Amino acid sequence: MKKNGRMVKEDILIIMRGIREFNKILPGQMLFQAIKSAIAAFTPYIAVVMSAMILNELVGAQNKIRLMTCILISIGATLLFSGIGCFLDAKISVGYNRLFSTHEIRLTDKAYRIPFFLLESDSMRRLREQVSGSIGLTGGGMASLYWDVDVVVKNICSAFAASLLGLDFMGQVIAGVRNGKIGGGVGAAILILIGVLIAGCSCFTCKTASKRFDVSFDVFEHGAKYNRYGEFYTLSYLPDEDMAMDIRIFRQKKLILEESQKKCYRLLAQGKVKEMRAAGKLDVSKAVCAGLCGMAVYGVVGFLAIRDVIGIGNVVMMDSAVTMLIAAFSELAMIFTDLRNNNVHLLNYFRYMDMEEEKTETEKEETAAPSPRSGGDQPCEIVFEKVSFQYPGSRTMVLQDINLRVLPGEKLAIVGENGSGKTTLIKLLCRLYRPTSGQILLNGVDIWNYPYEQYIRKIATVFQDFSLFAFSIAENVAASREYDGEKVYEALCRAGLQKKIHKLSKGIRQAISHDYEEDGMDLSGGEAQKAAIARAIYKAAPVVILDEPTAALDPYAEKEIHERFFENLANETMLSISHRLSSCRLCDRIIVLHGGRLVQQGCHRELLRETDGKYARLWEMQAQYYC
Repeated sequence: MKKNGRMVKEDILIIMRGIREFNKILPGQMLFQAIKSAIAAFTPYIAVVMSAMILNELVGAQNKIRLMTCILISIGATLLFSGIGCFLDAKISVGYNRLFSTHEIRLTDKAYRIPFFLLESDSMRRLREQVSGSIGLTGGGMASLYWDVDVVVKNICSAFAASLLGLDFMGQVIAGVRNGKIGGGVGAAILILIGVLIAGCSCFTCKTASKRFDVSFDVFEHGAKYNRYGEFYTLSYLPDEDMAMDIRIFRQKKLILEESQKKCYRLLAQGKVKEMRAAGKLDVSKAVCAGLCGMAVYGVVGFLAIRDVIGIGNVVMMDSAVTMLIAAFSELAMIFTDLRNNNVHLLNYFRYMDMEEEKTETEKEETAAPSPRSGGDQPCEIVFEKVSFQYPGSRTMVLQDINLRVLPGEKLAIVGENGSGKTTLIKLLCRLYRPTSGQILLNGVDIWNYPYEQYIRKIATVFQDFSLFAFSIAENVAASREYDGEKVYEALCRAGLQKKIHKLSKGIRQAISHDYEEDGMDLSGGEAQKAAIARAIYKAAPVVILDEPTAALDPYAEKEIHERFFENLANETMLSISHRLSSCRLCDRIIVLHGGRLVQQGCHRELLRETDGKYARLWEMQAQYYC
């Protein structure tokens, strides 16, 4: 039988792989849950069986020793199972609380290993959001699998225990026939009647339960998206201090709240109503089946008790066994439906985890902390040979037939209008993307032939959209817990943060951001950009790449930073992107990109002489605002 386009066998294979993947996230957790579920399933049967034995003894021989033995066994076994269950509950609770964070860490670790071009794709971002949202916002994926397996184990054990009681009941009926207490036809009719009752009630409740979970799945399949809208508007956008000014000045609060209601809360509320209606129908069907089945079972086993085929206590035991067996079948049907629906979330998880990974060196080399260069690395020559590139899924060439040689120690400025391909050129050099055609050489070797960690140690970057973390200033600059304090301080001074560091009580050990550290401090936009520049200086790589590194600085600070860069990085090969052409005057050479092509190159004065050239027109456009 197909569901969501898959056969039962396919769904079972997905579930089995999901269990194996879960054990990678939380090893041993599911085993603890299975043991606890089995204990929880068998515990009620102790009371059922022992109560029947005690009741039979009370209306029978009334042997005090046997009565006391039954009572002690009942109490002892219940206490033992409850104690083991409590112990496992504690371990399970601790493990489950780690599930969401460990799951997210595993996704993040995978993201680090996925090629950058995949991370930038819209389909990848949507997939990551679906995987994270399914567990964090709707309880799907691995979280649902965890609890579903718990219910499956519990109800299989319950059905097994009820079946054993049923076999014992069947044996007593057959013994009654042999002893002549009831006729063979009556005995057969009783067994058939009970079997039909169990089968009929189980089928009815199973079908109702499956429909209920189908409704839940239809409602919350897009729950992650709904919650994402709600969280963005009400938790991220409204309270954000940077957005608060616009919200107040333009009176956007009503608009935002209406949008979050429309895209999130109303849809979730409508879905909840549908789910509650389906749940109500299931509860009614269960109650009706339990009532009808209970009356029938009481009538049949009561008749057998009157004929002395079974003891009085067995009447209660059989009613409980039949009721729990039907409930177990109903729960199994419901959970199997949920498991099959949940496979949609598991398949998204598998798709994400199965994505190709970048080939890196050994784990030891990957985690080695970068250390300042001691002078052993020589300046590097960079050559672009007929490099063309188009983004995956796009038909437009962003770069076309780029031929460029950057000499060792040369300072090269890259200019051009927005969309001309400047940042893409840098991304290719950083091995974030592979050229569609052509090759990039570093000291005569194709950059893709270098081991990744070896290559990346040769490059230091300062992007316009850089990241600083809630670590100490020193750890941000060194990008490591281990650092050379003198080198960190020197890099910060060269970046223009000397006065700032002197004002801090802990100096370079001061934490960035007071959101996470009580004594943390916030950097202004310009100061943060200087810290990013200090990080590039500290790495002391032979190739330095600057992509609008001074965008947040005022003209005085920008001039100071550029002069310090050229003064302190005299031997390094430098590539710098800047929209402020005044900074290009310090470079040895300037290249101009337009429409993905290299249209001009030369020094500042040479390019200005070409009055009809792209660079001269860009210079004139900027200069007119200063004249």
